[in-house]
Amino acid sequence: MSFCAQLKNELASVKTQNCCKPALAYGIMLFGRSFSVKKISLQTANEKVAREYCNLVFEVYKIRPALTCGGTLKPTYKAEITSEADRLKILAASDFGISENAVPRDLFIKDCCVHSFIRGAFLACGNINDPEKEYRAEFNLKNEKLADELAFLLAENGIKLRKILRKNGALLYTKESSAIEDLLTLMGAGKHTLSLIDTKILKSIKNNINRARNCDSANISKTVEASIKQRTAIDYLEKTDRLYSLPQELLSAALLRKENPNATLKELCALSLESLTVSGLNHRLSKIVALYEQLNK
Repeated sequence: MSFCAQLKNELASVKTQNCCKPALAYGIMLFGRSFSVKKISLQTANEKVAREYCNLVFEVYKIRPALTCGGTLKPTYKAEITSEADRLKILAASDFGISENAVPRDLFIKDCCVHSFIRGAFLACGNINDPEKEYRAEFNLKNEKLADELAFLLAENGIKLRKILRKNGALLYTKESSAIEDLLTLMGAGKHTLSLIDTKILKSIKNNINRARNCDSANISKTVEASIKQRTAIDYLEKTDRLYSLPQELLSAALLRKENPNATLKELCALSLESLTVSGLNHRLSKIVALYEQLNK
């Protein structure tokens, strides 16, 4: 199973609050294959997304989409609202009225509703490449107006994407790993956010190793392994809003490592404003790693 397929399975399994369900459902429909009076349909290669979408539409609108599966080598699932009356009911559910291009801001009761709407858009038309191969996230949109509205909404939430116009629509994309991390976090994909962070750290460390081939390989390996564990732990604590609640001595050690990711313990001690020994600093960082491992059990 591909990285993006696993990601969409995780996103489809996110527990959605009641206030967010209309925004999530509308996000999937609006960015699906067709969204108009004549046709409302979602086409996806992900069975879990298709089935969760059908359940969500029934829960929100009391309408059951017709779900079919086609294709031989690669199954494709199609969920369609077959009744015109049902389509009109869905299109009229938002105060802005019937439109194929408008982002329904009246459905955004809370910030979490915005996040759910973006998650729905991604489930319908988004893709993220395997970070082991390439940093790239994208939304494939039906038209430029809808692309502009989604880009503006994402920018309001701190995620800036570039736009490319195509013959049959527009593409929003980014190759910035930090923007992809923010997008994953916003959509609620915690596991894949940490996976991306781990991959990013490993790539950085590997690059540093290549630039330091003349160093003693055993010492480098030991330093790299310790640095990965420490930085992974610090990034996790920061992402989960636990970093700044650490005791002062642990917080200062964490910030010192965060600001100097590739430094040795000896170099960190020299940079510290405190009078630190290598063993003392190592003890503090080991406590941070132990806390991270305990939280992830």
